[in-house]
Amino acid sequence: MAGILRDDELDFDAYSRITDCKAKVKNASEFEQDLLDAFMHRESGKRSPSMFSSRLGSRLEFRPGEVTVWAGYSKHRKSTFTGQVMAELAHQGHRCLTCSYEMQPHQSLMRMARQVMGQASLKPQTVKEFSRWTDGRLWIFDHMGNINPDKQLAVLKYFAEQLDGEHAFIDSMQFVCESEESIDEQKRFITNLVRMAIETGLHIHLIAHCRKPHNGDETKPPTKHDIRGSSAIADQAANIVTVWYDRARLAKLDRYPSDEAELSKPAALVTVEGQRNGAWEGRLQYWQDEGSMRFTDERGVPVEPWITT
Repeated sequence: MAGILRDDELDFDAYSRITDCKAKVKNASEFEQDLLDAFMHRESGKRSPSMFSSRLGSRLEFRPGEVTVWAGYSKHRKSTFTGQVMAELAHQGHRCLTCSYEMQPHQSLMRMARQVMGQASLKPQTVKEFSRWTDGRLWIFDHMGNINPDKQLAVLKYFAEQLDGEHAFIDSMQFVCESEESIDEQKRFITNLVRMAIETGLHIHLIAHCRKPHNGDETKPPTKHDIRGSSAIADQAANIVTVWYDRARLAKLDRYPSDEAELSKPAALVTVEGQRNGAWEGRLQYWQDEGSMRFTDERGVPVEPWITT
């Protein structure tokens, strides 16, 4: 007589756990090809994607299968800086997705167009040229406001598997995990985000806010310990970068645009506070061309378009 399996007699969860363990506990030798590829990559001197216009590019790589957290106080231009990172990756031919939950698509594109073309205002023909340039390089998730963590993960998986995505930018954490008090939700999300990156090969760029100092003084750059919410956000990310903008300098220049003392000061400080698979940690100074919104290593550097019409 054929054996009969009754669903009310089986512990499906227990069986699933056992088979999952059998599938994931492997002989070390099964990873031989991955190991060979890693050593070959290292010996060849090849680098993972990075910025090309900045000194940060020689110090921080955006390796496949990793998560980079970009953190800073509210309104300290971390979205503008990461927008430039995305534009530079796209210019190098990498396939990028932006999930910007507080800006309409045309607003995000306007900022990137200024950075790519190196000017504040674009003529219709230049806008069309920029739009053609984005094809095959840039995708936008057309959604504003809060999003469920599971839906965000589904969007990332779709981009990686169906569109051969390489880099995804989430702006920002507060729209996925709304409350700073939801520590468990945040921990689950960052854990799943790290797993998603590993499984798909995506490099995921997550923008996170830092807590405002108790005395309200934002004149000192924040650290990774100031990131709002769960400590798991910084603990599990492969790279942690803080972006700080000198808003006091900006306010003085609004009043006195020719103040040479203020103009000589850097507009922003970008600090790599952690890089799990890279050696360098440290801080870099940046100036910003207000017309193009582009960050530069030095004051007064000529801003040239990255594509020509």
